[in-house]
Amino acid sequence: MTEIPEHLLRRSRERRAALGGGGDEEATAKAAEVTGETPTASAPVVATAAAPATQTGGGGAVAGSRAAPAGIEEPEAEPVRLGATRTKIPLWIMPVLAALPLWGIIYIGAFGPRHKAAANDPVAIGGQIYAANCAACHGVNGEGGVGPKMAGGEVIKTWPKVEDHISWVKTGGTPFIGKSYGSQGHTVPANNVMPAFAQANGGSLTDAQVVAVVCYERVSFGGETQGTTNCPPPGA
Repeated sequence: MTEIPEHLLRRSRERRAALGGGGDEEATAKAAEVTGETPTASAPVVATAAAPATQTGGGGAVAGSRAAPAGIEEPEAEPVRLGATRTKIPLWIMPVLAALPLWGIIYIGAFGPRHKAAANDPVAIGGQIYAANCAACHGVNGEGGVGPKMAGGEVIKTWPKVEDHISWVKTGGTPFIGKSYGSQGHTVPANNVMPAFAQANGGSLTDAQVVAVVCYERVSFGGETQGTTNCPPPGA
């Protein structure tokens, strides 16, 4: 009797198992009839458990990870606290900041205007009168021109007494043509005579306006401090 090779029997069993046939034992029996051998039980096939599929994107459980027990909530992560970012003011700057207002007051007192003009202040009024009537000859800042210089204290040198200064502005230089005037002995030339400004002498200014312009000249150009001496009330 012809012997069927073992590999043919094995291939027949695998083919039947693939086609869904259940005749491994039957095939073996038939083969045994041919070969005269005692059929042997086929070895049981051990089923291999399929590995759990891992989903992409975090939808499924990751292999090797441990799930938290049921009923126990995992603690939330504490938020990261940033440190303070505000810069502290140095201690040494505090005295400097406190002294700034005092320094400003001292600065204004030392280098600011010596006189704060008000609307009814004789110096403010006199400055307006001077700009309209005197600046064309004596200069806007008393620097001199057709008329003599007043700035730098020259007006005080010429008129140490305020009464003489007021009288000069009222009458002008006509009574002094060819004569000296003031404390420095200046002579009035006939071709350059200062006009009279008081209304009583044919001028355009009242006595109060004459006093105001003299006050302005003595304070602004002479450097005097305003007071009743150099800015007397009209008629005093």
